[in-house]
Amino acid sequence: MRDLIEWLKPGARVKRYILALLVSVALLIYCGIQLGSTGTLTRTMLIAYVLLISVAIFGIFFSFILAQRNILLLNLKNISRRNKNVRIRQLLYGDPKLKKGPRVVVIGGGSGLPNLLKGLKEYTSNITAVVNVSPDDYTLTSAMSKEERVTPGDIRKCVSALSTSESDFSRLLTYNYDETKGSTLGNLIINALTNITGSFPKAIDKLSDIFQVQGDIYPVTTDDLILCAGLENGEVVVGKENISERVRETRTAIKQIFLKDGSLKVVPEVIDAINKANIIVLGPGSLYTSICSNLLFEDINRAIIKSKAKKVYVANIMNQPGQTEGYTLARYINEIERYLGKHVLDYAIVNNGEITPEMIKDFNQEDSTAVKVDIENIQNRAICVIQEDFVVTAKNALIHDADRLAEIIMTLSLTKATGDLNIVSLKKKHMKREQLMSNRKLIKSKIQDFKRKRAKKKAEKIKDSKVKDNKKMSPEKMKKTTEKTQATINKIKDEITKE
Repeated sequence: MRDLIEWLKPGARVKRYILALLVSVALLIYCGIQLGSTGTLTRTMLIAYVLLISVAIFGIFFSFILAQRNILLLNLKNISRRNKNVRIRQLLYGDPKLKKGPRVVVIGGGSGLPNLLKGLKEYTSNITAVVNVSPDDYTLTSAMSKEERVTPGDIRKCVSALSTSESDFSRLLTYNYDETKGSTLGNLIINALTNITGSFPKAIDKLSDIFQVQGDIYPVTTDDLILCAGLENGEVVVGKENISERVRETRTAIKQIFLKDGSLKVVPEVIDAINKANIIVLGPGSLYTSICSNLLFEDINRAIIKSKAKKVYVANIMNQPGQTEGYTLARYINEIERYLGKHVLDYAIVNNGEITPEMIKDFNQEDSTAVKVDIENIQNRAICVIQEDFVVTAKNALIHDADRLAEIIMTLSLTKATGDLNIVSLKKKHMKREQLMSNRKLIKSKIQDFKRKRAKKKAEKIKDSKVKDNKKMSPEKMKKTTEKTQATINKIKDEITKE
């Protein structure tokens, strides 16, 4: 009885539709009884009954739908009161739309990758984050087995970024309870789950379920990855953390990075995600230790090159002291192409917003410089450069506007052209030109080899011949020899062109 009285209280906006439903049903029953008992119907009566029946059916249908809608809205409002970040419209329509969103693979690390993921999860749930080892959690790897000493730092940040649970709950992952030791609660949770499940990948899957992660997060490898770097001064540094510290101390540029063990296996799910992707995003993050280090794996490079997805590079806003000091956008692209290959990137996204000296001072960026956009060094490349003002301020940092960056990436995933520049046709044009130049060099090389061999044979023939040195070749024979030589050269050209 008490439950029934609760329904009669004002404010629910359900009783009016239930009353309308009952009236509509009563009207439909009345019309049915009257039509059954009336022997003859005039034209006016027939029209009246048809109208009444139509009104009754209309009332039944819409009163039922509106009553259900208000009951659902009441439930959703209760949810949104408990979590003010949840929007009712997103709960009603967001999930099906997100599941149909583009398949995005993001390769990077550090703080740039989680920031981008926060923006992307508003557009699609088909996100795969491929992360590398983290420089800030290496002391915690002793809790893992020898076979799976993967540092959980970057993965922890990505789980927090892609979590759809309440913000206070997901914030536990990044909570630093001991600043002196750099210990975070998220690292301890991952280590505990690793011991419980028996493997690092299973621990990440379990963590994703607990924090309701929207997408997939994978380490590039579960093997013991040790990154090495050769510096310009001839020094070789072993270990990602050591590389970052050493280049900052010596202000010496990185000449080359490589893996200490070249036989490491890539996680199969990473290759599968790249093969199915609609768009592949490199960055933002540290150029060498977060982005290019993932491109040292031949399987990943091959998958990216073969993939039909659009390839996008997101440039950092600021250069890193030591590691990329003084780098321009063209230099960043050149370095990525060293490890990935030419004519692979389709787009480069870079900030062109103003960074004032006050901003650099206020956010502790005195040692850094903004990435310069040198379009003049990129114009002859099959890469479309997208410039926007992405600068937003965070704690002790200048970061990308995640919402605007994600919006641009989603737009690129749905189109082949930006403005008047068709990336596909331009890329084919550059590749064709490069192939033509390569063929010309090959033709020239083969002709020189042919002439060299011919001269050698001629010298040997003259040496062995009993003909006097002063005897001259007849004009007819000289013409015949010249024609034969030209025919051989043309044959070489035809063979190379066919290849």
